Amino acid sequence: MITATSNHSFMTNMIVLEIDDSGSPPTCSIPVADRAIAASLETGLPSIKQSVEGEADAVAMCVPIYRSGEIASVIAWVGNANDDTVGVMEIWQPIGEFDDLNLTHGYYGPLDRFQNVSSFVRFEKGMGLPGQVWRNLSFTIHDNLPSHPGFLRAAGASAESLQVAVGMPVCGDDFLAAAVLISSDSAPIARGYEVWRCAEDRFLLESRAYQRLEQSLMYQGEQNVPLEGSLPGLAYASGVATISEDPDIVYSGRPFRGGPCKGVAIPFFEEDRMTNILTLLL
Repeated sequence: MITATSNHSFMTNMIVLEIDDSGSPPTCSIPVADRAIAASLETGLPSIKQSVEGEADAVAMCVPIYRSGEIASVIAWVGNANDDTVGVMEIWQPIGEFDDLNLTHGYYGPLDRFQNVSSFVRFEKGMGLPGQVWRNLSFTIHDNLPSHPGFLRAAGASAESLQVAVGMPVCGDDFLAAAVLISSDSAPIARGYEVWRCAEDRFLLESRAYQRLEQSLMYQGEQNVPLEGSLPGLAYASGVATISEDPDIVYSGRPFRGGPCKGVAIPFFEEDRMTNILTLLL
């Protein structure tokens, strides 16, 4: 088990667990996260769970990472579940006879209006963030949500100060779901979000978004990093989601080496081939 505690006010913890062959679901000693992890391993799908009576207000979303049709690792996000923090977790699945995605689980905190809008939305393949995740089988980032042409619920996002959305594909033998995190400008989920495409001898930066990250740490223009000694390289080498607190790894390719840091790398596989990696700077 690898954990990372975030200093940001919505996301309080991030847990990465590698799945072994024991048949017993791994635990992290955070009850709401343990329930989300157990549900994902039982169903094979992303899951969202909230705290129950007697626990601190919290919400957790677990996303399974498939490799060769089997769950190789899981990553769980734990967030504050009170009316003072803003953050969204969603799971979109293809359900029924129509070729579109439906919202099957969601957490919206105090954003009642945005939740109501989302409950009536359907996404065809290629439409909106979940539909793009489905079509491209790739991690997808939408920044500046109130004005983003691909964010079809932008009116609600503008009202609720949501800024960055990250879509994550979940694919076993077939596409199963798009898991979505939406970060507000008042309580950012992370400081940096980057999607890397796996090339033959390096990783190519496809998209990025930043929230309250020092200017010197932001990638500008075209960028690539090596297979070794970089944050996406950790996921590439291990074949599972991973977390690092090594500044030389987390800040690989950047001109600035700061103090304490945390970075998360999440791979996506098409069968046994890793095609793209999402990295987060906490």
